[in-house]
Amino acid sequence: MLSAKHAALAIKILSLSLIAALSFFAVTAKLPESGFVRDSLESIEASSDTVMKLSAATLSASLAVSALPDDFATPLADSLADMNLYFIAILVALFLEKILIRYGIHAAFAALIPLACLVGALSVVTRRSLLKSLAIRLCVLALAAAFVVPCSTRISGVVASDLTAYVNDTIEETEGGAGKLQEAMEGGAEDKSVFEKLSDLFQTAIRDISDLMLHFQNTIRKCMNSIAILILTNCLMPLLTFFVLKWILRELFQIAIPLPPAGERRGAVPESGSGADSELMSMGGRRP
Repeated sequence: MLSAKHAALAIKILSLSLIAALSFFAVTAKLPESGFVRDSLESIEASSDTVMKLSAATLSASLAVSALPDDFATPLADSLADMNLYFIAILVALFLEKILIRYGIHAAFAALIPLACLVGALSVVTRRSLLKSLAIRLCVLALAAAFVVPCSTRISGVVASDLTAYVNDTIEETEGGAGKLQEAMEGGAEDKSVFEKLSDLFQTAIRDISDLMLHFQNTIRKCMNSIAILILTNCLMPLLTFFVLKWILRELFQIAIPLPPAGERRGAVPESGSGADSELMSMGGRRP
C-alpha cells in the first residue's frame, strides 16, 4: 500500500499527465475552430484589406499628381509612392500574426504545454526547484504566445475603433482626390482650364498649382497619420499585449527561482562550537 507521501506524488504526476493529454488531444482540436480564434483571423484579414486599399489609394494619387504639368508635383508624387515601404512592413507583420494564430496555437498546446507537464513531472520526482521553475516558464510562454494575437485584435477593436474610422476616411479622401484630378486632366469642358475644372470638382477655389499642392499635402499628412495608426494597431499592440500577458501569467504563477542561503552560496560551514561559544560569551566568560 502506498504511503501518503508517495500517493501525493502519484496524484501530482497523474494530474500533469492528464493536463498534457487534454492539451494535446482536446485543446488543439477545439481552440483553433472556436469563434474567438475565427474572429481574430477575420480581423487580421480586414486589416490586410485596409492596408491594401490605402496602398492602392496612395499609388493612384501619386500617378495622378505626377501627371500635372511642370515638376512642381514631383516631390509629392514621390512621397506618396514611398509610403508603400511602410505598407509592406505592416503586411509582413499581419502575415506573421496570421501564421502565429494558425500554427502557434497548435504548437503551444501540442508541444509546449505537454513539454511543460513533462518537466513538471520530473521536478516532482527529483524535487528540483529549477525544473519546476522551467516548467512554469514554458507554460507561461505557451499561453502568452497562443493568446497574444487574439487578445490584441480584441483590444484593438475596442480601443482603436475611432482610429480605424479615421483610416477609412483617409482612404476615401485619397481615392476621391486622385479620381477628380484624373477626371480634370482627361476631359471636361474644353473652354475651361485645368484649375477651373478642379475647382468645380473639388467644390473649392483652386486658382493655381499652389492651391492644388496644399490639398495633396494635407492628403499626405493624413496618409502618414493613417500609417502611424496601422503600425500602432497591427505591430505595436501585439507586442504590448504579449508582454502584458506574460507579466500577468508570471504574477499568477508566482515564478521565482529559489536560491540557496547566503552562507551556502559562499561555501561557509558553521562551526560546531558556535552555540557553546555564544552561550559562554553571554555569561561573561572568556576563552581559555
